[in-house]
Amino acid sequence: MEISGYVIAWLVYLLAAVGIVIVFWRMTGNITWRRTRRSLRAVLAAVLFTPINIEHDEMWLAPAYLVGFYDWILGHHEKALEAGAYMLYAFALMIVVILLESVLRRLLGMERA
Repeated sequence: MEISGYVIAWLVYLLAAVGIVIVFWRMTGNITWRRTRRSLRAVLAAVLFTPINIEHDEMWLAPAYLVGFYDWILGHHEKALEAGAYMLYAFALMIVVILLESVLRRLLGMERA
């Protein structure tokens, strides 16, 4: 695969992922529990936007959930678990950012209107 095709494929994927996030954001807008709503959105963002190397010594990236599912089906469970770990780390990072934002809102007195 040429680098231009690779970049175009990633741009198409990212555009589609942003569309999915926008739709999901609207779908979860009616959930009254703020923490649940934010956690669901963080899970979706972590799953869609976490990349992983396809091969260890290569520069080619792919979405971690696709690599994980594909390698799990092929029986390469180590690589599938590595992809799952990357998504788990991304979700944990999103939770830390959400908690930090919540603490800053409380400290600065910017609670929901």
